Amino acid sequence: MKKKPFLIYKSSAGSGKTYTLAKNYIRLSLKSPYHFKKILAVTFTNKAAKEMKERILDMISDIINQ
Repeated sequence: MKKKPFLIYKSSAGSGKTYTLAKNYIRLSLKSPYHFKKILAVTFTNKAAKEMKERILDMISDIINQ
């Protein structure tokens, strides 16, 4: 099985990195029921981690309520 390379998003503050990470996390998670366990998302601050978690939960809620 060929391993996929890491994706690294590098850009300035306020450019949408957290949104992009959250969107890609959900996209990858939906590939199979347990795929989310194989995803590593790293941020450099607790604030950014909290924001990403909240954004993912909000996006999932939006998908469910459509």
